[in-house]
Amino acid sequence: MITIIAKFDVLPGKDDEFIKHAIDVTRETRKERGNLSYKILQSEKQDGGFTFIEEWLNDTAIEQHNNAKHFIKFMEAIKPIIKGEVEIERLSKVPSIFY
Repeated sequence: MITIIAKFDVLPGKDDEFIKHAIDVTRETRKERGNLSYKILQSEKQDGGFTFIEEWLNDTAIEQHNNAKHFIKFMEAIKPIIKGEVEIERLSKVPSIFY
């Protein structure tokens, strides 16, 4: 399993627009094979701070998601309402008897 954390910094006054697009992409993404979880979180500390926490079965599932029409549409739609680049971090579970 692979976890991805994607952080977005949304321009002032554009939260509602971002949330609309985020809900749309989330609905479609949760239908994808290989998607285990896809959540949107809003920062309580940073205005315009949004984080997606995604869990994927494998790299193939991530690649298919990145090439999916709904994801490409989402990324194009939010370009004018975010500051800078999306911060993306990939995480893998550490093998342990506790999982």
